[in-house]
Amino acid sequence: MTKQILEETEMPETDAPNMEYVRFAVPAPLLQEALELAKAEGWKPAELHRIFWERGFAAYAEGSNKRRVNRSLRKRETEE
Repeated sequence: MTKQILEETEMPETDAPNMEYVRFAVPAPLLQEALELAKAEGWKPAELHRIFWERGFAAYAEGSNKRRVNRSLRKRETEE
């Protein structure tokens, strides 16, 4: 089972311009759930990877921006 999951996690071939190949590790249960969802939704492997990267980065950026704003607000409050 693990070998099958491992083979499916490699970045799929794409002819899209300016794409970079990335290797990373995720917990096996999370990956299995993601692959089942992708199959149910009819996503290609490349679509699954792009969705995870885009959504994950968006969530990180949002959290990072909130932390930056909060830090800036706290700094202003202590300076006043």
